[in-house]
Formats: sequence, C-alpha cells, structure tokens
Amino acid sequence: MTASKTKRLLYFMSELEKGNDISKMDYLARFGISERTLKEDVSELKENLTELRPNMKVKYSRKYGSYHAQYEQGYGNLKYNQAVILSKILLESRALRKDEVAEIINIFVERAVDDKERRRIKRLTELELDSYQELKIYQDQDKSLLPAISAIFDAIVDQRPLSFSYRKPGEKVEEYKVFPISVIFDNHYFYCISYKLDDNFTCDYQFSEIRYFRVDRFQTIHKSENDLAFTLSPEQEARLITDEQVRYQAFSMLSGNEWARITFEYKGLYRDVLESDIPKLKLLEESTSDGVDQVRYEIETFSLLGFQKYIQRFDGDFVFLKIEALDNK
Repeated sequence: MTASKTKRLLYFMSELEKGNDISKMDYLARFGISERTLKEDVSELKENLTELRPNMKVKYSRKYGSYHAQYEQGYGNLKYNQAVILSKILLESRALRKDEVAEIINIFVERAVDDKERRRIKRLTELELDSYQELKIYQDQDKSLLPAISAIFDAIVDQRPLSFSYRKPGEKVEEYKVFPISVIFDNHYFYCISYKLDDNFTCDYQFSEIRYFRVDRFQTIHKSENDLAFTLSPEQEARLITDEQVRYQAFSMLSGNEWARITFEYKGLYRDVLESDIPKLKLLEESTSDGVDQVRYEIETFSLLGFQKYIQRFDGDFVFLKIEALDNK
C-alpha cells in the first residue's frame, strides 16, 4: 500500500466516523485520482470494515453523488437532534460543574455530528454556558461528583457494600456502611438510595433500614473492609426494594418507611404532569366533564405523608378512597 493510498483511506474513514458525507467528485479532485482508483479504495475499505467494524457499512447515494456511513441500530454517531437534546438536558439540569458540562458536550459533539451541525451546536452551547449558573456546592469548593457517582454505580452493579464519610446538614461528618440500590436525580441533586448496614456489613433489609444520601455531601469513599458480593437469602430477596420501585416515584414519596397502596381520585387540569412525574400510577377509571379530567388511580408508595406533600403542588381535588398497608412488596 503506497503512502498516498494510506492517506486517502485514513481521510475516507475519518470523514465517515465524523458523520460527514464524502462527495465523489470532491474526493477525485482532492487526491487527483481516477474513478477506478476510487472504486478500489472503497472496495478495500469495505473489506477491512467487514473484519474491524462489522456494525458499520459504506453506502453510496446516487442522488447526492456521495458516500456515507450506515450503522446497525445502537451503533454509530448521534444525529443532530439527539446531540441537541443531550446538550440541553446537561445544561438545564445544572447537575455538574460548568467545566464538566462543557467537556462532556464537546466530547460527544466532536464524535457525533458532522462539521456544519457541530458548529451550530457549539454556538448554542457557548451562549448558554456563558450564563450557566453553577449550584452553590460547586461555587464554594472545587468538587466533582463524577468519582462518587461512578463508585456508587460500581457497587450497585457488583452488589457490593459501600463505605464512606458523609457530611450531614450542620457540617457534622459521620461514617456509613451501606448496600446501595439506586442513584436518582431530583431537582438538581443526585441521591443514593441504600440499606444501612451494621459493622458486620449485615442488615434485615427492612424499610426502617433504608437511607437517602445526597451525593454532593459524600466526603470520602473508602475502600471497603468487605469487598465480597452480597449473598441474600430468599426471604431477604423478597423484602429487597428494587431500583425500579425507587426510580419511578416522586422523590418526596421516598421519605417514609412503610409500604402502602393508595387508591385515590384526581379531578383537575394537570393529569399529564401527574402521570409524567409518577409513571407507576395505575389507571383504574377516567372520565371528562367540561374539559376537566376526573381520574381514579392506584399507587404503591413508601410514604403516605410524602405523597400527600407531593400532591399539594397541584390545583384540583384529590380524594383518598382506600389506603392499604403492604408487606415490603
């Protein structure tokens, strides 16, 4: 393979991975080659991709006279609208430091969209980053949540204990050993939902042992004295609260220690918001009168009081029809 051919194929591959279309005429003119040589380049590239990148294909558009990459579902570059949405979520959540948000956006934009779209997203994000308001936790200290969140995720996936120093409100620092089950995001903050363990790294997995930790208050995550994966009995498995049960409830509904099933009616204009905030609502009946929804729901929740506090944000009428205490599930 000549140096010239190496250069051509590297250029071709680089443009494809950026998400750019490669004009046939521009390619011929750029390298001063014949159509036959171009076909040989494309043939060799396709052959190499079959072995090295089987999820990526090179396709030619007769309509536009250009080559482009086509990926199997789940592979390849982000589309422009996908990159815009991810950028907006990062910017609006205010979940991270300004420099971390900028770095993450730059990384996936550089690797995801073509040159023209990349410039558009950069202009948008630069304007918004200029007025980006960091949370006070970042203004007061050079703190990153990324290492703590990664450590929590690793412990959840591996089903291992987590030991850490935690700053409570009022600056008091305490040591904890926990079995983490979920990380959720609510109103600008990340929370670690866990079972509190004793000094022997055990617990009964009852509601009274569930704790909620704001991740920005983690001081130090220690190398655990017990790095073995948990082995739970069938009875403990049955009591264990799952990530799904935690994730699809409003955060205020995680504040209790009793599992309850609530049947209630809602009459008002904000049904869509209610159902979006709590995807686990079970619809029982519905009707509409004069443009106002009247809906009957059922929900299983950790906290009756927390649910009552949550619904105070809505205009409309709530009527509790039935409340049942449940066993852990």
